[in-house]
Amino acid sequence: MNKRNLASILWFLAGWQAGGLIVGLMDMPWVLGFAPGIVMVLLVRWDPTGLFWSRSGTGRKIVPINAYAEKLDKRIEQWPVVETDTRRV
Repeated sequence: MNKRNLASILWFLAGWQAGGLIVGLMDMPWVLGFAPGIVMVLLVRWDPTGLFWSRSGTGRKIVPINAYAEKLDKRIEQWPVVETDTRRV
C-alpha cells in the first residue's frame, strides 16, 4: 500500500507540473493546473485496468502461529552448525 501512496503523490506532482505548463502557455486560469494532477491521482489510485497494480488471486493467507513456528524450526535445523572459539589468546 505504501508504494501506491507514494506513486499517487508522484503522479499528482507530475500532472500538476504538466497542467501548470499547459495553463501557463495557453493563458488560462491557474486553478485549472491542478486538474491533470487530480485526474492522474485518481487513475493511479483506482487503477481500473489493473495496469499498475497486480491483484493477488489468493490474497493473504492466515497461518496459525504454531504451524508457522514449526516451519521456522525446520529452517533453523537446516542451518550449518558454526562453532565459536571461546578461548582467548
